[in-house]
Amino acid sequence: MNMPSAIEWIDRNRLCLGCGFCESLCGKENVSMQIGADGFFHPNVIRRQPEKESIVLRVCPGLNVVNDIRFAKNERIWGRILSLHAGFATDAAARRKGSSGGVVSGLAIHLLDTGQVDAVLQVGGERDDYHRNSLRVSVNRDDILRCASSRYAPALVFDRILQLLETTSHRFCFIGKPCDISGLKNLLTVYPQYRSRFVVTVAILCAGMPSFRGTQAIVDQLGAVPPVSDLTYRGNGWPGYFSFIDSRQRTYRQSYNDSWGKNLNQHLHFRCKLCPEGIGIQADIAAGDAWETTDGYPDFAERDGQSLVIGRTATGVALLEAAAADGALALAPLAVEQLRMMQPYQYNRRTRAFSRKLAMWLGSGIRLNFRHLRLFSAMLMADKLLLLKDFKGTLRRVRARKTQLP
Repeated sequence: MNMPSAIEWIDRNRLCLGCGFCESLCGKENVSMQIGADGFFHPNVIRRQPEKESIVLRVCPGLNVVNDIRFAKNERIWGRILSLHAGFATDAAARRKGSSGGVVSGLAIHLLDTGQVDAVLQVGGERDDYHRNSLRVSVNRDDILRCASSRYAPALVFDRILQLLETTSHRFCFIGKPCDISGLKNLLTVYPQYRSRFVVTVAILCAGMPSFRGTQAIVDQLGAVPPVSDLTYRGNGWPGYFSFIDSRQRTYRQSYNDSWGKNLNQHLHFRCKLCPEGIGIQADIAAGDAWETTDGYPDFAERDGQSLVIGRTATGVALLEAAAADGALALAPLAVEQLRMMQPYQYNRRTRAFSRKLAMWLGSGIRLNFRHLRLFSAMLMADKLLLLKDFKGTLRRVRARKTQLP
């Protein structure tokens, strides 16, 4: 029996996030990314490339999250915070189209307009095919607005990253999920000659990546006739509706509470359940939803969008301050104590990450390379009974999945 390649090993253990690094590093003629029956991207290894696959093992964000922005003991949950605000883009279209207050889009537009970057790397989709989420090179406001709003589905983020770096001399702003930031930084440890090309990294807070089956489930639930187009997961309000048009030109929509809360989050990737952080600890800037709270819980009633904005490095803080001074962003200070109310899911995830990592190791023998994240320290803040229940549940899932491997 032939041993699986390194790439196949990652995929068979449900750790491949389908980002496309293996395709970029090994060449599309050797590895191609395909959507599997589970609704996620998977690598199809055509020819094995042991030398290149050893690089994939070092770069893969499914395996490696190595924080390089160290933080103090009192920052063990939320990571380094140099500035903390709630705010919105003053560009009305960016605020409306964005998933929350449009701060990420407003900042990206400002960076392009002021010449601080030549292009913005971000994920965008296709109007007529919601499966085609991929990395886009945005060079103006229209490009940015086309990519605004969240996509709760897989995306090929890095399948052509080396080609972009080798064939252009652009200085980039990179926008992605926290695991995308980890993957990019892993890549830059192998190819340090490209570090200066990334002026700033911006992470979008993430609660996990649903499969395309989650999207299809909502389309089917609403009784639409495929094919569908103009599918939007959020935006055009806050939090905005999941909406699309079907082949009869009928418009459908579902609230955020129903689309994410009752459907999409039931289809999360297995690796996302082991995620050590969804709050952009490694990015210069992290942004998410500055949820209004009712009785201590986020309130998803529709209103004008407000972004949560965390400046983690001096570079990130300087760019945010400049954008605010120029009138591109409206920012108001937040107290750190408000984070737990605005983002209770992220708080719980951080306090349970160590136990899930431990369960993965005991259940499969795989040691995930999650380092400098203060996971053990964060775990000490968790309710011990809930922690034990979470550990046992993760261990059970890991063992069940192990027995299913070929």
